[in-house]
Amino acid sequence: MKGKTPHLFIYSVVSIIVLLGAIELTTRTISWLSGNGFTLSLHELDPYDRRIKDIYQWHPFTGFTFKPNIRFAGSHPNQEKKSARSTDKHGFLSRNNDLEYRKPPNEIRIATIGGSTTASINLEYDQNWPGYIGNLLKDEFPAKDIRVINAGTPGFDTAQGIGNLALRVMPFNPDIVIIYHAYNDLKAIRPNRTFRPDYSHLHTAPYGEHKEPHLLIKLLNNSMFYVRMRNSYREHKNAVDKYEQLNLRGKGKNRLSHVPQEALETFKQNIRRMIAIARAGNAKVILSTFASLHNPKLDWSQPETFHSSSEFQKRCLGGIIHFNPGLNVEGVFDGLSRYNALLREVAAQEKCSLVDNANLIPHEDQYFVDRVHFSNLGARRMALNLFPAVADLMRGSNLN
Repeated sequence: MKGKTPHLFIYSVVSIIVLLGAIELTTRTISWLSGNGFTLSLHELDPYDRRIKDIYQWHPFTGFTFKPNIRFAGSHPNQEKKSARSTDKHGFLSRNNDLEYRKPPNEIRIATIGGSTTASINLEYDQNWPGYIGNLLKDEFPAKDIRVINAGTPGFDTAQGIGNLALRVMPFNPDIVIIYHAYNDLKAIRPNRTFRPDYSHLHTAPYGEHKEPHLLIKLLNNSMFYVRMRNSYREHKNAVDKYEQLNLRGKGKNRLSHVPQEALETFKQNIRRMIAIARAGNAKVILSTFASLHNPKLDWSQPETFHSSSEFQKRCLGGIIHFNPGLNVEGVFDGLSRYNALLREVAAQEKCSLVDNANLIPHEDQYFVDRVHFSNLGARRMALNLFPAVADLMRGSNLN
């Protein structure tokens, strides 16, 4: 019997490995047959995963940028189709790689500045709003060479937007700059940290620096079965199924129901600084208010508002809480309303174009894939709203 023990152990180990391999292969095959791919999607990965790190690189003034000359498949958990995305040699999202610092005659350059809602990596180039605007302009001005520089980067706030615009975009001499910022600045509100106008209280560690898991977890993270089970558990743990769990009435420690004045002043000044930077390079500026799935004008502290909303809107409220640890839901909507009001105020003071997408894009499920990111239909609506303002500037200015 003693002699059989090692063989029994080896047999058991091999059996377990074969079983786990079969489960993994079955999981990947079902995923492939259902149209979700044979490999994990980008949105399923943790920040320390190699595939995430392969997309971004360190930058001395913005923290990070997309790496140049890469191709990757963008995705979103609420969207079935993946998007094929690529960057050019400068790290801008583009399907072309011929952008040079010297602008050719007859070329009009439109730069878009913002976070993930501008980058729109969940959509193909022609389906996201910067790409869609470019196609509309090419149809409207066939005699011009239209170039859209999509400088949106996931996670960027206005502090990073200043560095992004001044040091990465303006050297290419854009004729028109479209600024779409607001939501990411709400992350800077942290009641347990002293607020600093440069957001250094938020960005406390080098970008890309994440605590590595131990070896076993790193190995398991290569398993689709494990990662999807893990993510399902996280979703279950963080699920917001009941009104009382939402902190809508300002409950909960370290969460504010209103945006502090210092945060409002910082956001306003950062927008004005970006306008000044663009104008210093002879670019025209278009500001856009920030659109969202939920209507921030509604009183979300009332149970009837929550219960009358769609199931999709209810689910997305949980994402708002997770993304903004310093604010409750009421505070987030207060912040969006106030930031949008400031954008309207600054546009009037600075006499620059404003497109009020916060009011122009309906707060309906079909236009969004989550609380703020656009679906194909939402991106199209965004582009159609911005197009007249861009076209008017092109017609009324002495652009090449």
